Amino acid sequence: MFRSNIASLCIGLTVSLCLTSCMQTAATESADTTTSPPRIVQTPFFRPASLGNTKIKGVRFIGKAVSDIDQSIAFYQQAVPFELVSRYRVAASDIYLPGMTSKQHGNVEVALIRTPTVFVKLVDFDPDAKAPAYAKPVIGPGYTHICFQSPATDPALPKFQKKGLEMVSRNAPVDLGGYGVTYAYGRDPDGTIIENETVDRPRRQDSAWITHIGGATSDADRMADFYTRFIGYGARRRGEYSNFPNMDNIVAIDGVVLRSAWFAVRNLELEFWEFVQPATPVRDKPAKVDQIGYNMTAFEVTDADAERERLAKLGIKMVGPAKTSKGWKIYYTYDPDGNVISIQENVSAPKSESIDDMMWIDPTTY
Repeated sequence: MFRSNIASLCIGLTVSLCLTSCMQTAATESADTTTSPPRIVQTPFFRPASLGNTKIKGVRFIGKAVSDIDQSIAFYQQAVPFELVSRYRVAASDIYLPGMTSKQHGNVEVALIRTPTVFVKLVDFDPDAKAPAYAKPVIGPGYTHICFQSPATDPALPKFQKKGLEMVSRNAPVDLGGYGVTYAYGRDPDGTIIENETVDRPRRQDSAWITHIGGATSDADRMADFYTRFIGYGARRRGEYSNFPNMDNIVAIDGVVLRSAWFAVRNLELEFWEFVQPATPVRDKPAKVDQIGYNMTAFEVTDADAERERLAKLGIKMVGPAKTSKGWKIYYTYDPDGNVISIQENVSAPKSESIDDMMWIDPTTY
């Protein structure tokens, strides 16, 4: 949700849960400190010596259940680089395991979208009718937002606003600490949150790019332990934040208290925000992929069976048998909060559907 460099370091902040990987500088300054200063506690940046024996390349796609694919494409492609790679209908049972959806579906419509850093997979579970929008609370639980970064010379935020972005953040865009990054949360036509980070010193040359997916969790420590095992190395940074009026404005909640953990893979960052006040609700059952909004994080691997074995030894077991769809071998599992994650190996799909040319992050130096 947000990725924050909170005062002079990284490049981003995602606040629905997004203060994330770009809190590169611990900024303990706040523009709005009429009483006591904000409380900001951040660990030093962790950079693994190596990526270990993981077979994970990075995040292949962020999955999103939508009410109307045409509407989603029209909204996003006017603001960010957004290339339609393929569009098709397929039986839901060819993609998903029993129990992954809230009800039985026939054919679903799929659109695979390429952005500069990651694919986005749009799925309409009822192609012949329009589902109602769903505005998941900023505090979650579950996946709450993706973050687009764009340069201050050509910000994406006003382009999204022109297309009808419904603002969540107050006084947006919000400058957290004067370190060259501003933040804003808003909702797309389906009610799904996107974060906009506008940066003075962009790390990429694109007009806009996705930097992370953010999620709200009831236990940041538990999520940090799980993803350390899952991706093969530790959290890039941990943080705690309170008494921070500018952050309150980003999430539009007064008196927010947050704990965070964020990870970097080779093309994307993963952000997890524990809302302590108000508390993120505990989710005690797996999420359903047909709920409107972000529904999955899919990791591309070089060897799905080997990765399944590595994860099993660490106590992370895949659920059900492998699926094969459109040239991809797919295993599913859930993280501790019930978020759907998958590992996917390209066995016969076009190389253009892999992320090899998207891997721009080196976690050992980033």
